[in-house]
Amino acid sequence: MTQRHALTARIALVAFATLPALALLALVTLTVPAIAAPMQPGMWELVMTVTADGQSEVVPAGRGCISAKDIADPTKTLPRPAGRCTLANVQRTADRATYEITCKDKQVSTLGQADILLGGDRYDGKVSLMMTGRDGTGVPVEMMVSAKRVGDCAP
Repeated sequence: MTQRHALTARIALVAFATLPALALLALVTLTVPAIAAPMQPGMWELVMTVTADGQSEVVPAGRGCISAKDIADPTKTLPRPAGRCTLANVQRTADRATYEITCKDKQVSTLGQADILLGGDRYDGKVSLMMTGRDGTGVPVEMMVSAKRVGDCAP
């Protein structure tokens, strides 16, 4: 296995291993208050396709309960993925959220941007990342996310 393929496999493993956190990130990302079509509280289901170095994988659907309090609290609505990540240039409109993201850990640093189309009962978007290993070799990772409100949360 070449050094690039070994790094690609390791980066892809890190990307896929953190998908549950990223799925939650995507759910939280879209709790931003939208002026024209505010997100509706309830049970949300997220489907995500991750493509790393030309190989795609559909992540099993995940569900999460989003409350009115979550939607109203601006500190909870900003995405906070696992690890040491920061956001910059967060832009919100009634139907779109965009931002840049930077994450670092011991093995991989990640730079990227997200563009999410918002609706009251659904959202769709794309997160484009470049994951770079300690040796400087980078692997592009793209996540296509789609979520919809599927009902009320359990009491």
